[in-house]
Amino acid sequence: MEVFKPEEILKSTAHRPFPMPNQDWIVLSEWSDVLMLHWKVDASTVKRILPKELSIDTFEGGAWVTICVASVENFMNRFFTVIKQGFSFDQVIMQTYVIHNGKPGLYIFNQELEKSFTKNLYKRLFKLKPGETEIVRERNDEEHKFFAKNDLTGFKLGLKYKLGAEIKESALESWLSNRFRYFYEKQNNLYEYSVHHKEWNFQDIKLEKFRSHFVYGGLELMHTPDFIHYSPGIQKLFWPKFLIK
Repeated sequence: MEVFKPEEILKSTAHRPFPMPNQDWIVLSEWSDVLMLHWKVDASTVKRILPKELSIDTFEGGAWVTICVASVENFMNRFFTVIKQGFSFDQVIMQTYVIHNGKPGLYIFNQELEKSFTKNLYKRLFKLKPGETEIVRERNDEEHKFFAKNDLTGFKLGLKYKLGAEIKESALESWLSNRFRYFYEKQNNLYEYSVHHKEWNFQDIKLEKFRSHFVYGGLELMHTPDFIHYSPGIQKLFWPKFLIK
């Protein structure tokens, strides 16, 4: 993953559909080895898991949900020095695609965090709900393996895949990845984060093994994804969250 200074990231704006916030960002986070598994689903299924303040966004008439696997690495607070260098933990995010006040965004409806010391700091910074997941990730030049399970929720995800060549971003990939507002709900309150990052670089992958068990509000993700891609990583700038309801 190529690493940039925050001022370099802020200069890259051509891929944004709307301007960045006027205030200063507060946190920079590095996400590496990002694997995205996408499913096209019935819009009525997505509607059941959305807060009423958010509307479903669709691509060519279809709603989408995504499981995003990523390693969170060095992050820094704008007002302090780097909090911790060299740490890393894995996370799995479940998200869908929404509209709020006419602007596109992501609604994060579930998050699985690896059991580790360093992720507790991350949870406190972003006020994430409790929950810990057993995660094992293996990487080499030939293939990648990933396994995650949460005995409390029943969530399981097992993957084996090989990386392919770099690919040119398609219209679907642009629609899925260029999202600069993140929404999540906690204790019946709906929050929004504004984010910014440079354009993604994606690679094709060959999925050799796949096993999933995820059930949430009538949504079931157990069959092979409809679309998959991989990115070496990206740096994300976060602005302060604010309460919507």
